Amino acid sequence: MVESENLDTNKKLGLDFRKSALTVSGVSLPLPCFFPSISSVKTNLNLLEYLRVLSAVRHPLFLLSAYDLHNSSKRETKIVKNILKESVQSGIAVLIDSGNYESYWIRDPSWRRQKYWSCLKSCDYGLAFHFDKRIQSIRNRTVNDLADEIENGVVKDQSKASKGTVIPIIHAQSERLPEVSAIVAKRLNPMMVAVPERELGDGIIARAITIAKIRKTLNEQGLYYPLHLLGTGNPLSILLYSMFGADSFDGLEWCQTTVNYENALLYHFHQRDLFGKQGEFDSLDIPYTQITLAHNLRFYRVWMSTIQDCLSSGKMDDLVQRYFKQEILVILKERMAKV
Repeated sequence: MVESENLDTNKKLGLDFRKSALTVSGVSLPLPCFFPSISSVKTNLNLLEYLRVLSAVRHPLFLLSAYDLHNSSKRETKIVKNILKESVQSGIAVLIDSGNYESYWIRDPSWRRQKYWSCLKSCDYGLAFHFDKRIQSIRNRTVNDLADEIENGVVKDQSKASKGTVIPIIHAQSERLPEVSAIVAKRLNPMMVAVPERELGDGIIARAITIAKIRKTLNEQGLYYPLHLLGTGNPLSILLYSMFGADSFDGLEWCQTTVNYENALLYHFHQRDLFGKQGEFDSLDIPYTQITLAHNLRFYRVWMSTIQDCLSSGKMDDLVQRYFKQEILVILKERMAKV
């Protein structure tokens, strides 16, 4: 029988201090955190319908696309902007995405930085990602060249984002992400640094190790820069990545799938009935879609709170061992020894 593996990542990464909260719009946001993403791509409802669900359950944070806001009808845009204003005023952390994800999948070449700026000027939010569309190829470019482009983009966007703070998105080949992240952090001293999960490597183990390397180089700058992962909504990925140094996440899984509270596994959106009644929303007399969304949001809220508590109490090893096979933990420990 394989003995329980203690990864002890905090010690290996020099995490004697880890930020437990981020101040957004004057309100403390506990870390690690998960922003439920709202998008018109590969989802069932529209922007306004998702916002109404989030508002109904008083979810404390969310992300929405500037592209979807820009392309909503005048009536919907007015309603959405009022919801955003009320959300920020009530202490909800609103994160605006640049909309490049939607414009890419919808194949809309007309989406430009100027349109993004119009959203940044006209709606309320606390955080916004920088407009990273121009970074087409990351190969055959120096780390300073990549950092220059990111820095210039953030500076441009921040000059138009008077209502919130712009977060840099780092693009580079996985092996160069740690260095580029450190350079950008040193130059901009950002509130947070963001990296797309898909660029971290192939497979969850490789991605976890890349996160550990990024966290190590960020910590070497002398300040703690929270690390956000774009497109990470799988609960088990969030758990492992949190242990290896990530602090914030966003993803569409909350509205594309449904989660089993007992094992944190995701299932097809229409299979929630298989789990029985797991939360207070499951018995409400409202449409199936809205119940499932509320069911998922409750899970993520409790899940992130559990991770926060385990990090602060030094019990992350116990939590990880509950959800991951020992064989995986052995491999991770061996790989961590080389970081």
